[in-house]
Amino acid sequence: MRKTRADLTRGSLLRHLLRLSGPIILSYMLQEAFNIVDMIFVGRLGAGAIAAVGVSGNLIRLIGVFSLGISTGTGIMVAQYLGARNLAQAEHIALQSILLAVFFSIGVTLVGYPLAEQGLLAVRMVDPEVLRLGTTYMHIILAGISTMFVSMTLGSIFRAGGDTVTPMVVLIFATLINIVLDPLLIFGLWGFPKLGVAGSAYATLIGRGASVIILLYLCWSGRAPVSFRSVRYQVDFVEMLDILRLGVYSSMQGFWRHISRLGFLWVIGPYGKTVVAAYTICMRLRILVMNPGFGIANAVVPLVGQNLGANQIGRAERSTRVANLLGAAIMAVIGAIFFLFPQTFIRIFTPETDVIEIGITYLRFLSPTFGFIAFSLILGRALNGAGDTFSPMVITLAAQVVVGLGLVILLSHFIGLNGVWLGIALSNVVQGIAMWLWYSTGRWKAIKLVKKKPKIA
Repeated sequence: MRKTRADLTRGSLLRHLLRLSGPIILSYMLQEAFNIVDMIFVGRLGAGAIAAVGVSGNLIRLIGVFSLGISTGTGIMVAQYLGARNLAQAEHIALQSILLAVFFSIGVTLVGYPLAEQGLLAVRMVDPEVLRLGTTYMHIILAGISTMFVSMTLGSIFRAGGDTVTPMVVLIFATLINIVLDPLLIFGLWGFPKLGVAGSAYATLIGRGASVIILLYLCWSGRAPVSFRSVRYQVDFVEMLDILRLGVYSSMQGFWRHISRLGFLWVIGPYGKTVVAAYTICMRLRILVMNPGFGIANAVVPLVGQNLGANQIGRAERSTRVANLLGAAIMAVIGAIFFLFPQTFIRIFTPETDVIEIGITYLRFLSPTFGFIAFSLILGRALNGAGDTFSPMVITLAAQVVVGLGLVILLSHFIGLNGVWLGIALSNVVQGIAMWLWYSTGRWKAIKLVKKKPKIA
C-alpha cells in the first residue's frame, strides 16, 4: 500500500479521528482565515463592497453544490473500495470523478455567466453599487469555476484514502498565494492594477488553480492514495452515473441549505445594506467557528466508508459516536465564547457602529445553537459515508427551508429583524435533533455499495 493511504479498519478510532480531522480543521481554518483577511481588505472599500462580495459568495456557494455532490459521491465510493481492498476500481472511480467535475464546471460557466446579475436581483440586491460590484465578482469567479470543482473532488479523493495532510499542505500554499495577491490586486500596490472587488476574485482563482495543478501532479506521480498512471483514460458513463446517484442528494442538501440562506437575504434585503453587511460578517464568523465541526464531520466519511466496505458495521457506528461527542463538546464551548464576547469578533471586520450592533444581536441568537449544528454536520456526513445521501437532504430541506425560512418570514412580520435571527436559530436546533433521530433508526447499516466483481474497463 502507498504510504499516503491509511487503513482505517483497525486501530484506535479516536486516534484516527484526531489524525484525520486535525489537518481538515486546519485546512478549513486557513481557508476561512483567508476569507476573513479578504473580507477585511474588501471592508476597507465600504459596506457596499462587503454586501456585494457576501451576497455573491452565497450565490457562488449555491452553484458550488454541484461540486459538493461530485466530491461526496467520489469520497464515498473511493473510501468503500479502498476498504474492500479493490485499488484498481478506486483509481478508476477517482479518474471518472475528475472528468465529471470538468464537464459539470464547463456547463455551470456557460449557464451561470449570463445570469449573474439576475441572480443578485432575485435576492433583492437592488442597490446600484452592490449590484455592479457583485456582478463583476461573480463573472470572474464563474469564468474559473472549474478550479473549485476539480480542487474539491481531488481533496475528497485524498481524504477517502485517509490522507488529510497533503490537501492541507497544498491549501496552505494556495492560501499564501491568495493572501499575497489580495492587497496587491485590490489596492493596486507595487505596480499591480487597482481592481477593487475584482482583484479579490482574481486572487481566489489563481490560488485555487495552483492547488489543482499540485494535486493532479501528486496523483499522476503516485504520491497519492490513488494513481492515475495505470488507469485507462476513457469516459465511463456508468460509473459517472453512480457517482452522481450518490452525490445528487448531497448536492440537493447543499442546494436547500443555500436556498434558505438566500431566502434569509431576501427577507433582510429591504432592511438595507447595513443589515446585509452585518449578516454577511456573522455568516463568515459562523463558518470560521464551525471548522472543528466540519473537520470532524468530514473525517467521519472515510472512517464510516472504509469500515462498511470491510463489513465492520459496529466499528463504523462507534466512529460516529466518538465524533459526535467530540464535535458537540468543542462547538458548545465555542458557542459560549461567542455569546459572551460577540463584539470582539465583529469589530475585526468593520468599524461601523450600526453594523456592529446588529451583528452582536444576531450572534447572541445564533451561538447557543452551535452544538446542534455540530450534531447535524457529523451525523449527516456519517450517513453520507454509509451511502445514505437522500435522508440528510430531506432533513435539510425540512429544517432549513420549510421550518427555517418559514419561521423567518413569519416572525419578521411580528417582531421585525429579531424574528429573522430567532427563526434561523430554531432551524439549526430542529435540524440537529431530526438528524439524530433518523440516524438512530439504524437503516443506514443495510446499504450496500461495493460490487463483488466491479468492472474496470
